[in-house]
Amino acid sequence: MTNQNGASASIERPTTAWTLWRRNGVIWAALLCLLFLSLTLAYVPMGLFTPTVGIVIACIKASLVVLLFMELAGSKALIKLAALAGVIFVATLFALTLADVLARVGG
Repeated sequence: MTNQNGASASIERPTTAWTLWRRNGVIWAALLCLLFLSLTLAYVPMGLFTPTVGIVIACIKASLVVLLFMELAGSKALIKLAALAGVIFVATLFALTLADVLARVGG
């Protein structure tokens, strides 16, 4: 289908409640599977890899929530910039806390 200018116009289907519930249900099920995977792997003796695997699974869960539940993937650039500023702020707080803890242990 083309519009008056000759460019093709995309037809968007209206989002129904069923499609939203199904999409969010699939994401919720994936988050539950990751929760039980992290719970199971917490009791598996993997040595130094246990916290690493836990952090990787937590990052996957956080990215699912941010990108899909909060719909950050399809949002405007200003909202993405605000989210990035929040991540940088939290990372700075973690870095400062880590620096304080390391300074106390060394002393």
